[in-house]
This record gives sequence, structure tokens and C-alpha cells, in this order.
Amino acid sequence: MGLAMLWLIAAVGVMLGHPTMLFQPHFSPQVVSLTHAWMLGFFATVACGAVYQLVPVALSTTLWNETFGWLHFWLHGLGVPGMVISFWFNRYDLVGWFGGIVIVGVILFSVNAIRTVLGSKRRDVIAIGILIAAIWLLITVFAGLFLIANRLWGWVPLNPIALLRAHAHLGLIGFFLTLIQGVGFQLVPMFTMGQVKNWGPAKAGVWCTQIGLLLLIPGLVMENTILEVIATTVIAVGLGFSAVGIKQAMKDRRKKRIDPGVVVFLRGCIGICVAAIVAIFLAIYGSTRADAFSGFNAMTYAILAIFGGLLPCVTGMMCKVVPFLTWMRAYGPWVGKRYTPPAHTMTNAKLELWGLGLQQFSALPMVVGAWIVGKYWLIAGIGMLTVGVILFLIDMARVLRHLWKPDTTPLVIPGAKANTN
Repeated sequence: MGLAMLWLIAAVGVMLGHPTMLFQPHFSPQVVSLTHAWMLGFFATVACGAVYQLVPVALSTTLWNETFGWLHFWLHGLGVPGMVISFWFNRYDLVGWFGGIVIVGVILFSVNAIRTVLGSKRRDVIAIGILIAAIWLLITVFAGLFLIANRLWGWVPLNPIALLRAHAHLGLIGFFLTLIQGVGFQLVPMFTMGQVKNWGPAKAGVWCTQIGLLLLIPGLVMENTILEVIATTVIAVGLGFSAVGIKQAMKDRRKKRIDPGVVVFLRGCIGICVAAIVAIFLAIYGSTRADAFSGFNAMTYAILAIFGGLLPCVTGMMCKVVPFLTWMRAYGPWVGKRYTPPAHTMTNAKLELWGLGLQQFSALPMVVGAWIVGKYWLIAGIGMLTVGVILFLIDMARVLRHLWKPDTTPLVIPGAKANTN
């Protein structure tokens, strides 16, 4: 989580320093570099950290191999910056070397996650979602390495832009969306004291997404509009099933007041659903529209999906997960021995609301800017994103300080006499 926050600063800093980068075609070296800073640097790092800590808790088991986890951390920490910098300077030969380092780390992560799931007794949609997401992440990074090799040596005579889009959706839908659909049914009920009584919509959502992705990848590679439309529609239907399942779980919750982090996570899920609908119309227009540099194009879709959907999902849950992990580390051993502050008091509700809200709504002016090629709209959106990220990081810093400066207020037991020694 700490490494991911550093990547968040770096990714936003690049956008702030180069706001007109989003006017470039989405396959330009700088845009590809920025995309990997967000997807591999921030989002994947958060997701892997969450899997290592929360999946054993969710599945009532232990992490299969902690050493693999640490090796993955260091390989990821070395390989991803090398990839991002190499992409920026159009050094695809170096991208291959650093990408190989990332792949070794992802192999360790995927094996660890898969063995952890198989070692548990749960076989519900949460366990299956984690298992499938780990497999898709492995496929995604190998597909990325193939793209680099194909660019250098021209193995396959296919449109490299079509291959790039397929690679992007392998990660976006295969790993991130599948993980959200699975783990969301553990986290949302846990943080709202809700209960999933009917697992049917959750299962249907995950399997529709998988079927849609299996149709989408060949559709994108072959640039087949009909297949793309069918695939994006199936994925949107899957998201609809997941939304119904989450709504049912929220309806049966015992905690009536919903924390800002959960609210923003749910808003991010709505943003992902909106992006899925946009994807259907983008597929209907076909690849010609997707190649456009303004108007309704691939960049506007990407901004909606990443900043309107995935970002609020991830940062919203971080506002719940980071305090939980920090509390367990700082105060878990002291329960019953001295005062331990409630985990929810470690965050600031106003900072969360404003920080997370500005992050998500920054997608609107950025979409307008990309649509009309309006520089000031884009700057306004990136400015909103920057302020939102700053407020979010201040809130996270307030939480993490408990690791180094825990609250040492003495435990007061009602009726007990004070110790005057």
C-alpha cells in the first residue's frame, strides 16, 4: 500500500506536468508509459497488497508462501519503474528486460494466490474470483511481453494497435474487474455488517464477465465489430448482475450509516457500469471511431473507466483497508491491555469525502477536454484530481502515523482504582 501511494504521487505528477498528453493517441509512447504507471504502478500494487493481506482473512486460511510475497514486492518495485521510464523514452528493448522482471514477480504472486485459494475450504464466488483474476494477471503480463517481442521482431502480421487494446482489456477486465466482482462481495458486507443471502447474481456477474472477455479479446484482435458489440454487451450484463447482488447485500446490512470509503467504492462501481455502456457504443462505431483524436473516442472511454470507475473503487476501499491493516499492526497485540482507538476514528470523514469525491468527479472535465480538445478543461480536471489525491494522501498519512506514534492513552476499566505508583 505504501509503494502504491508513491506511484499515485508519480502518476498524478506526470499528468500535472504534461496535461496535454491526453490529446495524444492512446498508443503513443508517453501515453503508454502513463498508463503503465497507473495500472501496474498504482492499481496493481494496491490489488496485490490487498490480496496478500485480506484474502487469507476472507478465506479463513494462511498465505501459502510469505517469502514469495516479499520476492514479488522487490521484483515489482524494480521492474515497473524500469518499464515506465523505458516506455517514456521509446526504448522497447529495455521494456522487454524490465518486463521480464515484472513477469517473474507476477508468476510468484499468481502461484501464491492460486495455492492460497486452493488450500482453503471455500469455493464460493469470492474464492473463484480471486483464482480467475490471478490467472488473468499472468496472461496479461505474458501478452504484454509478446507485444514487445512482436514490435521488435515482427512475429505476427496483426495490427499492433488492436493487440495493444486486447492487452489493455485483459488487465482491466480480466484482473481488476474480476477481482472487484469477487472481493467486493467480501469487503462490502464486512464493512457495512451486511449479508449475502443470494449468491446467484454474484455468480452470474463473474461468469458473464468471463464469457464476455473471452469473446472480446478475439474481437479486438481481429477488429470484428459484431463480436466486440456482443462481448461488451455480455460484460455489461455481468456488471448488472453484480450490481443487483451488491444492492441486495446492502439492503440487509445492520450498519445504517455508510462510511465515505464504502460510498465512494459503490460510486466507482457505478462509474465502471457507465464505462461498460460507453464501451458498447464505442464498439458499435467500430475501430475508425476508436482511432479518432477527438470527440467520442478511445481516450474518453479510458478516462471514464480509469478515473470515473477504477480509481474511486480502489481508493475508496483503501480508506477502509489501510486503517484496518494499520490498527491490526499497531493495536491488535494490545487489545485488553491498554487503550486501543476504534479503527474508524483513525481517518477523517471530511478529508475522505472531499478527497475521494474530487478524484472521481475530475473525470468529467477531463472527458470534456479530451472530447473537444480543450486544454483548459483538461487542466481543470487534472487540477481537481491533484487536489483530491493530496487530501486522500493526507488522510492516509494520518492513519499510517499510528504505526510509528500509537495512541498510548491508558486503558480505564470502570470501577477500578487508579494506580498512583
